[in-house]
Amino acid sequence: MRPTDSNPHKPDPQTVDELPRRAHVFIDESKSRGYLMAAAFVHPKHLQSLRRALRQLRPRGRRSVHFNGARDELRHAVLDVLTAHEVTAMVVLSTARRGLQQREMCVRKLAQCCAAAEAGVVVLDLDESVVGKDRRWLYEELHKSETRYDHLHRHEEPLLWAADAVAWAWQRSGSWRDRVRPLVIRLHEVS
Repeated sequence: MRPTDSNPHKPDPQTVDELPRRAHVFIDESKSRGYLMAAAFVHPKHLQSLRRALRQLRPRGRRSVHFNGARDELRHAVLDVLTAHEVTAMVVLSTARRGLQQREMCVRKLAQCCAAAEAGVVVLDLDESVVGKDRRWLYEELHKSETRYDHLHRHEEPLLWAADAVAWAWQRSGSWRDRVRPLVIRLHEVS
């Protein structure tokens, strides 16, 4: 559900609440100002061209693009590329107590939505401290589906930068949230 301008947590009843089918999904988290996970849905026909376009934006001497600490020009350029490649996104906000419970609820909700959308692949940004738990939760939610899943470092998969961009812009609020809002087709709160 696309959030409305007047209330960022209320869905807009005029929009279609449909996640793209058979997309490849890239997931990252944001822990500032609360906990959320963002998923970027990329149609298979855009995978290679989007990777190429994002790599071209990577600052010299850097292994990846990370919105935290990036220049605004780079942030705008990345969001422009995501829009041009028809990336859509889902944001899951956790209102639970801090810690692992927040992550679990977000991972499970995203996995359920990915299974329902028949996602081809789900890739999470690799965090060694939680990868075992993530894999257990993903298995429990996805084992009856055709969806494959993996964890990769951000420098190994540029499409994780798309999820980072959505997560950062949504958490940042204000004009950045307004800028990323057209990409976000579904917003969930879990507790």
